[in-house]
Amino acid sequence: MRLFAVFMITALLLAACGGTPVAQTPTTVPTAAATSTPEASPTAAATSTPEASPTPVAMNNEELAEKIRPATVRVVAEFGETAIEPEGLGAGTGVVYNLEKGYIITNAHVVEGASVVKIALADSTKTRSARVVGRSQCDDLAVLQVENTEGLEEAKLGDSSSMKVGAEVVALGYPLSFDLGTDVSVNPGSISQLKSQLSKFENLIKTDAAINPGNSGGPLVNRRGEVIGINSLGIVGAQGQNYAIAMSQAQPIIKQLEQGKNRHYIGLNLVPNEYPDYFGTDEGMAVIGVASGSPAAQVGIEQADLLVKMEGKSINSEEAICDILRSHADGDQLKVTVFRATTGDVLEGELTLGKVGAADDKTVKLAVVGNVGAGGEEPATSDEPAGGEPTEDDSLVVNASFDDGDPGTWPVGEEDGYSATVADGAYTLRLDTDNMYLYLGPDEAANISDGAIAAQVRPEGDGFAGLMARGSDAGDSRSMYVCWINNNRKFACSKDVNNTWSVIVGPKESAAIVPNQNNKIVLAIVGNEFSFQINDEEVASFTDDSLSAGAWGVYTETTPGKFNAHYDHIAIASLD
Repeated sequence: MRLFAVFMITALLLAACGGTPVAQTPTTVPTAAATSTPEASPTAAATSTPEASPTPVAMNNEELAEKIRPATVRVVAEFGETAIEPEGLGAGTGVVYNLEKGYIITNAHVVEGASVVKIALADSTKTRSARVVGRSQCDDLAVLQVENTEGLEEAKLGDSSSMKVGAEVVALGYPLSFDLGTDVSVNPGSISQLKSQLSKFENLIKTDAAINPGNSGGPLVNRRGEVIGINSLGIVGAQGQNYAIAMSQAQPIIKQLEQGKNRHYIGLNLVPNEYPDYFGTDEGMAVIGVASGSPAAQVGIEQADLLVKMEGKSINSEEAICDILRSHADGDQLKVTVFRATTGDVLEGELTLGKVGAADDKTVKLAVVGNVGAGGEEPATSDEPAGGEPTEDDSLVVNASFDDGDPGTWPVGEEDGYSATVADGAYTLRLDTDNMYLYLGPDEAANISDGAIAAQVRPEGDGFAGLMARGSDAGDSRSMYVCWINNNRKFACSKDVNNTWSVIVGPKESAAIVPNQNNKIVLAIVGNEFSFQINDEEVASFTDDSLSAGAWGVYTETTPGKFNAHYDHIAIASLD
C-alpha cells in the first residue's frame, strides 16, 4: 500500500536536510513574444456634472475608535473535547454591517465546527447568542445573525478598490482577549500592498497595522471610518506582514452568505498537522471541528481524524483543499481519504459538496480500505511502512551536505558566464550572464520517475533558485520540471517540454519564503501528482502527465544582473 509514499519520502528528505556527472550547458531563456498594445478606449461622451457631495472628513485614531467601537463585537466560539484538543473556547472579532437584520461578518475559521457561538459588546463580559447564517471556508468569511441588537451600531462597508498603497488604515479587534481583556484594540498602520495573494486567499490587503490572534474577523478601516477589509491573518515572527480580506472581494460573497448559501462548503475546521506523535506522521490536515449536518458529517468524518487526500490529491494545506473545492460545484461528489488514529484505519468515502442536512443518495459513507496500526505503529495489512521514515537503503540515493568541501558526484567547474563550486559548506551556482538558466544533477539521480528532492538553499541577488525533476536532453531537445523561489518572496513551478516552456503554478507570493536566508524546499512527485513545499508549508500541488522520468537536480536562473544560489544540503530519494 503506497498511501503514505510521499509522506515517507518527504520526511526522510527533511531529516537528511555519485559515475561522473555531466554539466549541462546553460541556455539563454527565450524572451516572451511582444504583445500588441491595445488601442485606447474611446473617450466617454460628456455628461452633466452632478453636484459635488461633501468630502468625508478624515478622522484621527481616537475618533475612529469612538465611531467603529459599537460596531466591533467580540466573537466567542465553544468547541467540544477531541482526542487531540481539550474542550475550550475560541475567540475572534466581528463587524456589525446591517443593524436592522442583526448581520455580523467575521472569519469562517473563528466559528467553523463550533458547538456554540456568542457575541459580546466592547468592554463587556455579557454575551448574547448568535447563529451562523452562511459561511465560506475558502474565502474565510462567515455571516452571523443576532436577534438582540441593543447597544450595537452599524459600520459602513467601503470600497477597497479605491485605496492606494501607503494609505493610512486602522485595524480594530480583540487580540488575545482571554488574556488582555474585553475592550477593543485600535492598531494604526498603512497599506503596503494591494491585491496580494497568499495561501488560499485571492485578494488581500497587506498592512503593517498589527493583526494578532483574536483580531480575526475584525474591521480594517480607512480614515473616513469605512470598512475596507476584514482582518484575517498575521505572519508570526514577521514584522509588518498582516493581511485583511479586501472588501471588494468580500462584499459579493457576503451577499450570498446572507441568503444562507454556503460557498465551497464541506463543514470541516482544519489545522496543519501539529500532532505527529498522535497520528504517526506530520502530513495531512487535522480535523478539529465538524459542523453538524455538513457534508463532512454526512460522510462520517469525525473530530481528531486526519484528512489525507481529496480527489486523489495529497492534502497538506488549506490552499490545496480550496484549489479542489473551487474547481467543483455544489452537488459534486468528492472522494476523501482520512486516517483515524484511534483504530489505525484508513477510510475512504465520497461527500456531496454543499449538501446540508441529511445525507443524500450520492453520499458514500466512509469505509475501511486499509490499516496502518493505531498511533503510527507498523501497518496491519501492508508490505510498506506507513507514516514513518524508510531507511537510507530503501530510497535515499543522494545525500550531500558539502561540509567537508567535497562535491561528491555533483559537477563543479567554471565556464564563461557561469560556475559551480563548493566552498564554505555549500554548493554554489553562479550566473554572470543576464537571462540564463543552469541545471545540474548527479549520475545517481539520472533516471528517476517517482521520488522527491529536498534542499536548503539561499538565493543571493535577483534570480531564481530551485529544483529540477524528470529532466532530459536528447540532441537539441530539452525537457524538465522546475520549481523555484526568489528573494521577492515569490515561487513558481514550470515545465519545459521539447524546448517549450509553460508555467504550471505562479508566480505567487508566499510568506513562507525568508529572503536572503536558507530556505528548505522540497519537490515530490508520485505518478502525475506533484507537491512543492517551502519551509514545511505546501505552497503548490498539481497534476501533470507531460514527463514520466528523467534526471533530478538543482536549477537556477538569472533575471538581469548576477545571481548566486547557495545549496547547503541536497537530498534525493527514489520510489522507483
